[in-house]
Amino acid sequence: MYKEKFVVKKDEVDAFGEIRISKLMWHMQNVAESHAKKLKIDRDVLMKDNNIWVVVRYDMVINRLPKLKEKYIISTHPGETKGFMFPRFFQVYDKHGNLLVNISSTWVVVNFNTRRIILRPFKDASFTTKSESFDLDMPLKINEEANYLVEKRSTKESELDMNIHINNTFYYDYILNTHDEAFYIDNKVKRILLNYEKEITHPSEIEIYSNKNNPEVIIGKVDGNVSFLSKVEFTKR
Repeated sequence: MYKEKFVVKKDEVDAFGEIRISKLMWHMQNVAESHAKKLKIDRDVLMKDNNIWVVVRYDMVINRLPKLKEKYIISTHPGETKGFMFPRFFQVYDKHGNLLVNISSTWVVVNFNTRRIILRPFKDASFTTKSESFDLDMPLKINEEANYLVEKRSTKESELDMNIHINNTFYYDYILNTHDEAFYIDNKVKRILLNYEKEITHPSEIEIYSNKNNPEVIIGKVDGNVSFLSKVEFTKR
């Protein structure tokens, strides 16, 4: 179990004074990297064999999001390895220990150049894996369709990360920005499941589709190929 403390900053909040999900996920990503470094399975270690970590799926349940100036804690731990899939769990707590956000995720290790999955990347490494009773189940695969084109957008140079693709945290902005402020006056995100299917490079034109239901399936495509699928459950504020 690894933990870090944070305070919500002005440039991280939305119109309602709550941290943006993409900003929270950015911190989650960095906490996971810090923990991986402590376990000696971080990117620098993997790159000795020209390998990198790639996230496959996230599932997030939100009780509430931390607010401006609020102190909160991100806790993370790896779960038991499933073949070549590496589960990792996250919890977000307020200063009183109340669970605000619960997240499960699955990761794989791939070769940096070929993007092929490495089946046994840690055959000589040893680290503790354990699932806790409060962990979410592993993220599911989304098999539903979405056929209503709701937005077209272009990638930005600033969205790239060191793996030379769009950082996974920006996908949350792509998904949630399909609705305007008027929608969020009455609605908020309760749960969001995200499947990463094909990495998005820059420059790319992304077409975003919705099934216009609740839960809402939102799918992003580049050149007609699915790049990500998400399923968002909204609830009233």
